[in-house]
Amino acid sequence: MTDQGGQTPPGWYQAAGDPPGTQRYWDGTQWQGGPQPVGGAVPGGAQAAFSGAGAPAEYGPRFLAFLIDYAPIIALNIIGQFSSALSVIASLAVLGYWIYNYLYLMGTTGQTIGKKQQGITLLDDKTGQPVGMGMAFVRGLLGGVLAIICLLDYFWIFNGDKRQRLSDQILSYNVRKV
Repeated sequence: MTDQGGQTPPGWYQAAGDPPGTQRYWDGTQWQGGPQPVGGAVPGGAQAAFSGAGAPAEYGPRFLAFLIDYAPIIALNIIGQFSSALSVIASLAVLGYWIYNYLYLMGTTGQTIGKKQQGITLLDDKTGQPVGMGMAFVRGLLGGVLAIICLLDYFWIFNGDKRQRLSDQILSYNVRKV
């Protein structure tokens, strides 16, 4: 269960003292959540295949994790407004923070700083393991594209005299006064 450095890698394991046939998620530093039932007993504490155990995270902790994760980005963007030099420094700091928090931490442990504080984690449904840095990047890219499209849809009402959302124009809908 330990790597060459003596550290236990993140994953689903049988925790000492937990009932047989259960696992907990180890994030690399501590156990997350309580014991979860699996299809069968886990022999000798070896890493087991993910069984889909564990309830989905609630909206509240997910939203709070989002706020915690974005607070430094917002703060750095505000600091960057004071001068061109600060803007460059703040932009580089945001990039470094994003790489560390969203690619490295979430990719390798399943948890950003906010997710860890809220006791939630991002795992691959097929393996029960963190998604890896590459897929964390793909997830961030896809999320960004969808956010742009959705916001574009809502701000599209300022384009044209009918004040229609982009989706309303596509579907030939319009919002009118009664």
